[in-house]
Amino acid sequence: MQVETKSLHASVAGSFVRAIRRIAGAKPDIDDEGERVVVSQEQLAEDAGMSRSSLTKILKQGEEANPGLKTICQVAEALGVPPAFLLMRDRDWKVLAEAIFAHENIRDDPRYRAFAEKMRTAIDHSPSASVQNGRDLALLTNYLQLLPLGADHEIRRNVEDQAYRIGATSAAPPLKNLHSLNPEYVPLLLTICAAMGAHFRD
Repeated sequence: MQVETKSLHASVAGSFVRAIRRIAGAKPDIDDEGERVVVSQEQLAEDAGMSRSSLTKILKQGEEANPGLKTICQVAEALGVPPAFLLMRDRDWKVLAEAIFAHENIRDDPRYRAFAEKMRTAIDHSPSASVQNGRDLALLTNYLQLLPLGADHEIRRNVEDQAYRIGATSAAPPLKNLHSLNPEYVPLLLTICAAMGAHFRD
């Protein structure tokens, strides 16, 4: 397992600032003549209901930025994106893409199809059940390895830490509500959660 070179806060704060700059600079806005234009700091601050100096301070702070949840939501709403999109690190996006590929690659595997059918017809999609289901899927997709007999303390700790992160990540989505909307969401989201949890600290 690789060692973090910077704190989680610094990594997420830097990603937050870079995401704002990327979105605003991508010319997502349309002017009166129908031309795409950059979202200026002044316009973004106004749309977010904050002073330009407050926004400028956040953008200048970079990895030291520490905006409150309200500010994050205001900026996200002004940019027209989910707040989570502003907080995802580069590697989070990479793991998300890899998880989608993994789902595509395993979806025809008979073991996965049996698991997916079990998830579609299961009644219990509580967070507690999702912890175990996420770990089961992680074993199926090789995001989690079984502990070998006689594993030393370091290997055991790494596997147990990874199992915890996979379980915690799998408990995050409201799978009970999503299952009622479309049962197909559950195995897909558990695949993504298994990947995100497994690689959170890679």
